[in-house]
Amino acid sequence: MILKKVTAPFVFALSLGVASAAFAGGSDVYINGQQLTVQQKNNLQKALGTYIAPGSYLVDANTGCWYNQSSGAGGCPSSSNAYNSRYGSGSYDNSGNWNHWSDAAGGGVGGTSDGCIYTTYGWSNC
Repeated sequence: MILKKVTAPFVFALSLGVASAAFAGGSDVYINGQQLTVQQKNNLQKALGTYIAPGSYLVDANTGCWYNQSSGAGGCPSSSNAYNSRYGSGSYDNSGNWNHWSDAAGGGVGGTSDGCIYTTYGWSNC
């Protein structure tokens, strides 16, 4: 799912604090191999203005680019068009990649430019 417009300094600052996650009640989100605490996940969602789907993310502190290893979703601040709606949030890029999180369904769906479709429920045609 979904991370929206992340700035490199923010990602770097976040990466400094993730090491303590294991001691403070872990969430279902990992960034660069480090589990976020529930509080860190909540703070990050608030700062980004979007829901962060469960998963293991790789985040480049220099560019802000991210990739969800669990779902295959990813993006970069400079190439991603993020949006929020009354139904959820998502992002897309000019290459044909997209994703959407549904608040009502409690899950997400996304696709890649080569026709691959995936869900956060574990289904994929890839």
